[in-house]
Amino acid sequence: MSGRPTIHDVARSAGVSIATVSRVLNDKGEVSAPTRDRVRAAATSLGYAADPAARALVSQQTRLVAVVVGDNSGHRDLSLIFFGKVLAAISRRLAQSRYEPLLLQAADPRSEVSPLDVSFGHRFDAAIVIGVDDDDRVIGSLDAGRVPLVGVDVRSSGARSAFVGSDHAEGVRLAIAHLHALGHRRVAHIAGAANTVAGADRMAAFSREAERFGLELRDEYVRSGDFSSASGYGETCALLALPTPPTAIVAASDLMALAALQAIWESGLRPGHDVAVVGFDDLEAAALAYPPLTTIRQDRHALGTLAATRAIELIEHPDAAGQTTVLPVELVVRASSAR
Repeated sequence: MSGRPTIHDVARSAGVSIATVSRVLNDKGEVSAPTRDRVRAAATSLGYAADPAARALVSQQTRLVAVVVGDNSGHRDLSLIFFGKVLAAISRRLAQSRYEPLLLQAADPRSEVSPLDVSFGHRFDAAIVIGVDDDDRVIGSLDAGRVPLVGVDVRSSGARSAFVGSDHAEGVRLAIAHLHALGHRRVAHIAGAANTVAGADRMAAFSREAERFGLELRDEYVRSGDFSSASGYGETCALLALPTPPTAIVAASDLMALAALQAIWESGLRPGHDVAVVGFDDLEAAALAYPPLTTIRQDRHALGTLAATRAIELIEHPDAAGQTTVLPVELVVRASSAR
């Protein structure tokens, strides 16, 4: 035999049909254990490896999962600070089931080109969408194409979609309960983008919990940010300039909270002493801040692992209903909200 071995060579060596070889190598169909062993032994001895493109033509699967990453957690480069761990977990989980991630960046809202249009001709079996707004057109494109879709803090009304996210409301409740126990009654909130699940849920929870804990509810204490450090800095400056400034700030992201610390220092006040600050995410930089940042920790590894698992389930079980899973969060107390 010369050249690359083919499936015909494996079938001839094992003394079975080509269809049997295909069933064995694709782990499909009923094949007896001895026959299965014989086929695999023949494939190994011949050095046969199935061509992924050919396999895709037969199975109508590419074993590619598109991972579309946006920047609604702040500036696009900074968003990867948060999403890095999520993406790593997605990649590991997909590899365990012999899938590969196809990383795509969400298009600029001003562009007429969707990331799906520039994916270099690739088809994919499912998509995981992270860091895009709920009204992003990529969601509509995937739903229209009936692509199985998993949103990480992104909701879709598509028939074949699943949702994975963190318990944002509980995180805000933990933050307010902590500040209330420290004696704070003038607590402000720098909200994230309102057209995102995280931003909307955290803002709604802040209003609800502030009333429940008897905090001073002032319109000027709720500021509209966009998760970015720039908005955190600007809104903190505005809060500190109020005639009656807050004594504590709950920011909807660590990026905004870290910028709030800087703004407080520059105003001549001491964060953690004159003004308490609580963030949300527990980025690596939170523990290194001055003072170290109290924050709500999201389990980014669990978010990525579960998102990949849900994508695989939607691919391999087309009739299964998509699931909604909300993961618990944890309050991490550091010096930015010292007693």
